[in-house]
Amino acid sequence: MVRRWCRTFSDGRQQVEDIPRAGWTRTATTNANVRKVDDMIRANRRITIDEVAEELGISHERAQNIIHNILRYRKVSARWVPRQLTSTHQEQRMAVNLEHLIFGMKRNKDSNYCIINMCECIYL
Repeated sequence: MVRRWCRTFSDGRQQVEDIPRAGWTRTATTNANVRKVDDMIRANRRITIDEVAEELGISHERAQNIIHNILRYRKVSARWVPRQLTSTHQEQRMAVNLEHLIFGMKRNKDSNYCIINMCECIYL
């Protein structure tokens, strides 16, 4: 491989990018399929990769690529969830936690009330 590159550059090639060539067209990883997969996961978080692949008529590998690499979902407790929380998700999470906190304070005025959220714990 290195010899081939050395030969092509010594023959006068200037660019390091690949020259466009014929190959398989991308028919599985299209924007339409990505949107469909995202809609399917949002409708049913317990859907499997095989079910997604069968529904769209694409291979298991392409469905997995769309879910993991493009949409960046991961499986948690048999549900697909986004890997990183967006600022909108963080705001929604904070609002729900605040509602729970207020509810707990009203309900348990005399006793300690604890909300456990992942690794964070708030004691009142």
